[in-house]
Amino acid sequence: MTNVQFIPNASALMLVEKDVDKAIESVLEFYDTTNANIDSVIEQLQKTINDIKETCENQKCATTTAQSLNTNDVVASGLGNMLATTQCITRMKQSTKYYSDKHKDLHACISKIGKTVDKYFQSDFGNVPIVELFDTTDKLKYIYMIICEDLYRHGRMSIAKKLIEETKLNDNELFNIEQTILEEINYVLENIREKNLQPALDWCKRNREQLLKTNSLLEFYLHKMRFLQLLTEQNYVDAKIYMSNFSQYIRMNSECEKVVKELMGAFVFAQRDLSKSPYKYLLEPHLWLQLSELFMKQAFQQMGLSQDSPLCVVMKTGFSALPALMSIVNAMQNTQVCHILSKDELPIEVDVGQDHRYHSVFACPILRQQTTDQNPPMKLVCGHVISKDALSKLTTQTKLKCPYCPMEQNLRTSLDSCVIPLRHGGLFLVQTTDFFYPLVDDPYIMGKIACANVLSDVYAMGAVNIDNVLMLVSSSNKMTEKERDTVMPIMVQGFKDCAEEAGTNVQGGQTVIINPWLVVGGVATSICTQNEMIIPENAVVGDVLVLTKPLGTQVAVNAHQWLDLPERWNRIKLVISEEDVRKAYQRSMNSMARLNKIGATLMHKYNAHAATDVTGSGILGHAQSLARLQKHDVTFVIHNLPIIAKMATVSKACGNMFGLLQGNSAETSGGLLIALPREQAACFCKEIQNQEGYQAWIIGVVEKGTRTAKIIDKPRIIEVPAKDTEGELW
Repeated sequence: MTNVQFIPNASALMLVEKDVDKAIESVLEFYDTTNANIDSVIEQLQKTINDIKETCENQKCATTTAQSLNTNDVVASGLGNMLATTQCITRMKQSTKYYSDKHKDLHACISKIGKTVDKYFQSDFGNVPIVELFDTTDKLKYIYMIICEDLYRHGRMSIAKKLIEETKLNDNELFNIEQTILEEINYVLENIREKNLQPALDWCKRNREQLLKTNSLLEFYLHKMRFLQLLTEQNYVDAKIYMSNFSQYIRMNSECEKVVKELMGAFVFAQRDLSKSPYKYLLEPHLWLQLSELFMKQAFQQMGLSQDSPLCVVMKTGFSALPALMSIVNAMQNTQVCHILSKDELPIEVDVGQDHRYHSVFACPILRQQTTDQNPPMKLVCGHVISKDALSKLTTQTKLKCPYCPMEQNLRTSLDSCVIPLRHGGLFLVQTTDFFYPLVDDPYIMGKIACANVLSDVYAMGAVNIDNVLMLVSSSNKMTEKERDTVMPIMVQGFKDCAEEAGTNVQGGQTVIINPWLVVGGVATSICTQNEMIIPENAVVGDVLVLTKPLGTQVAVNAHQWLDLPERWNRIKLVISEEDVRKAYQRSMNSMARLNKIGATLMHKYNAHAATDVTGSGILGHAQSLARLQKHDVTFVIHNLPIIAKMATVSKACGNMFGLLQGNSAETSGGLLIALPREQAACFCKEIQNQEGYQAWIIGVVEKGTRTAKIIDKPRIIEVPAKDTEGELW
């Protein structure tokens, strides 16, 4: 069988996009260099012309006044002008050759785009459709119906009517019933696009009873946008009166209360300049698009229709399946089994993505019974669906093996913590274990770092209240008795003090006396209700990524150790001073010993969708682990890297030894990496700084993707702190 390779559309588009970006970059670089060289040559020519003019004027002046000219001066001046002219000619020849060579490179770079398109995109789709599927009048009628419905949904009423007339669909009651309603919806949408909200508000008023039944907040967000319009129009008196529209929603929904507080803050800043205020995100243009999509969703829901028309769904599904269909057809033609495709269903399953899996009335394939509200369908990470009762029966402790594929998954599992449903009262046990070897000189700080590191795994789940902490510690058999009796109590005390700072106590643990290595760590436990946790799987496109501690702790620790190792210190001493190394070391200890408790608390307040703590796998490794857990098809894209001051420079001086700028450098007791709604992120960062006294940063975005994470080619490096202040650590 011939192997047919076809790269999925998304991957192929990324390859083409990469070639296009490279070509654009090369062209821009060529123009910049060309302009700079031409400007330089013009400047040099102008200077030469001016020098020649000046020489001629001097000669003329001397002749006029009957002064004798020094022959040597005349010769020297002439030779100087000739040399300058020769240099200009040489410079122009070199530039011309450079432009010619560079033009060839540009031509090759641009030609590569077409070759990539030809390589990864097939244009011959003629053998994929099966025309026999639509060879009767009844079958064609379905095609005409979905085309007409799509035209109605988009307000193309006259075209739809003409198609109905030509295809004899006049007897179809579907369009006669929906036409008026669809016309009204399109009228409202057109007005929203023109930023006229009154028709939408009138529609909500007429349909308020149905909207309340579904707990819709459409009318609230329309009032929000109208209030912002009044502010931008500087109509502050009417805006103040308009505030009364929000009172009923504040009582209904806590989310509305937060939004109203933001609007009140915007009102305060509006009389200065709202576009330059902390609330400028309320004016972003994409909010109008979101409002249109929300209205469309709610309006079609009232009609019992999906937001996407059947034609739209069919086209999206077809585009997703087309690459696989091409491979299937080519493979079957080569093996003379193409007759299998004559049936009205595919011989194999084709994955069309999570968004296009539909279950109207679902019967559990395991228990052979229809699902109910008490026993709803449950989608596994792999995409297969079973009933809740079947899920309970298949679960062994915290593991679940899918009955249809080899994938095994954790039940309610975070990245470093397990979440176990308890038998009583709808409670969950959040628990984690962690330990490592000492990495700083101060045993007290080392104890605090170990405790903070253990607790971070629980905080990443949004569990703020720690019910129990156990300590795991072993002393090294290489330590003398005096060293052990001195160091170990201090380290234990640091661990206990950090636990008390977290609002809990060390209730016990395990001590190992005979061990080759000194080890310190612990076990943290929290018992929560469902609402007290944030399961890290709900990131959506449009979210942003927030980091609560700077990176570079391991680089700082290693640089500090190298002060006593001349062969290592010589590698970095030209880029950093001993004083800066010691300060970075102090900053890293301060950061590692700091709890993530406040960040975990604010995760609830600002509706975090997912989180993890950044430790041994580096920022990129933990971002990838978090992305793999998501329910939606997303990708985490990191644009900014907040790094302890001077550590990026040290990392560059060491080559790829640490991988700090690539996101691979290990961290110890790092910050929380949180996926937050875009509109909530700035407030989160501001409040955590007010409460903790330390910064948090928006470092990336959540985009449509394949549950992966990446760092852009040239991320922005944020030095932390941006400015070194005498006598202050941060």
